[in-house]
Amino acid sequence: MQTSPEHYSPSSLNLDYLPAQPLYGAVTETEQAPGIGWQLSPEPFSLSQAQYNDLIKLGELLNRFIQGIDTLYKASKNPNLPVPSWVGDLYDQGKPEQLLQFAAMKRFKSHLPLVLRPDLLLRQDGWTLCEIDAVPGGIGFTSALNRLYRESGFPVIEAPEVGMPGAFLEMLKAFAPELEQPTIAIVLSDEAGDYRQEMTWLVDTIRQGSDLAEPYEFIYLLHPKDIDLVKDKLVFTDPVNGQERSIDLIYRFFELFDLPNVPKMDLIQYAVKKGLVKCTPPFKPQVEEKLSLALLHHPALTEFWQKELGGKADFELLKRWVPQGWIMDPAPLPPQAVIANLTPGGKVLQDFRHLKTLSQKERELVLKPSGFSELGWGSRGVTIGHDHSAEQWGERIDTALQSFGKTPYILQEFVAADTQEAEHLNLTTGAVTRFKARTRLCPYYFIQGGQVTLAGVLATSCPADKKLIHGMKDAVLAPCRVKP
Repeated sequence: MQTSPEHYSPSSLNLDYLPAQPLYGAVTETEQAPGIGWQLSPEPFSLSQAQYNDLIKLGELLNRFIQGIDTLYKASKNPNLPVPSWVGDLYDQGKPEQLLQFAAMKRFKSHLPLVLRPDLLLRQDGWTLCEIDAVPGGIGFTSALNRLYRESGFPVIEAPEVGMPGAFLEMLKAFAPELEQPTIAIVLSDEAGDYRQEMTWLVDTIRQGSDLAEPYEFIYLLHPKDIDLVKDKLVFTDPVNGQERSIDLIYRFFELFDLPNVPKMDLIQYAVKKGLVKCTPPFKPQVEEKLSLALLHHPALTEFWQKELGGKADFELLKRWVPQGWIMDPAPLPPQAVIANLTPGGKVLQDFRHLKTLSQKERELVLKPSGFSELGWGSRGVTIGHDHSAEQWGERIDTALQSFGKTPYILQEFVAADTQEAEHLNLTTGAVTRFKARTRLCPYYFIQGGQVTLAGVLATSCPADKKLIHGMKDAVLAPCRVKP
């Protein structure tokens, strides 16, 4: 971490609003933010009014994009519609037939994720969107940071009047409008166990009404093994009073690839299938695949995306934010064909295997599994071409091509976040240290009745020598505000 000298100033953060327990992972006694688990900034991360306006626009575009992905997939299954069948075949790769049949049920036809969180690498001229997560972590974490900085006197970007926890609750209740007080279960698996602390904080905050939200006692955080099926009701034992309660709505906090490892999954899916409970996000793997970002750039789908995204201007805007991408297909091309728009170092390629011959400078590319894989989330399985030896790069190319048919990989242009100055606050001494950092923005969009709410924005600033930006221990995490 390249730093400038420390300077001292009284901290205006009200540490009484730090969570009592770390919200992510284990924290040692030597760490400076015992109630958070990461490093903190003296102030919220500032965005310009233009950046904020772009975030609002992005939320609307991503809502249309997710709807478009679902439409694209369904249309590819209909021979009477002008969408090629290979699109659906790509999305279906590696998925168990039972899940595909479940996802195709008419009961879920119109269901889409209610929470969308893109990962945006911040640049001087805008940002690059490298990921869209429909089952994101960080809701509780960002909510807690919003509260800490808001109660310390700083404005933060959050849902008006109700804050992030209240907006989360309102979104879920609106998904079951026929019920005045639905019993909501956030079902979190072992695979997603790193997020248990933050979701515990979120549920406790909603139940106690200790943030901007009104108290709501009928929301619970459950492990799948806590659930049972009794007399056509999905039930659990209320930890508060020991009584049996039936579930009306499940918020699914586990990945679809992990279904075989989730206890009681057969009971949960049976209850959802029979309409005994509602579930969001839906069991639709097509809306959780990274390959959609590559298909956004596919020349054969230009007309489709223009229509789905509301016209050429919005289509071009989203394409500008999403790096060029390709799906790693080992099938040979005809002699006269080339891979569209893939010209590293000015070279025209006819076979993805030829990527192995690129020089380090020409390998400014990113390789990642599309999604339905234990390597498909949390930066697992990501390979940055110029950060590896030629031998390692060649091995990763071979792995990607050999995985086609089971786990498709995508290739993207590598775009780094620009280096900017960030600040770290030492909570013990009050010292503020400036350092060179690269920053990722994670806006959280909640969708209710077709309307998109920007509920909060988390900024993660990592030391500039880090190529992958995530919540590492050296990172400074802060909520965002609009620059005063």
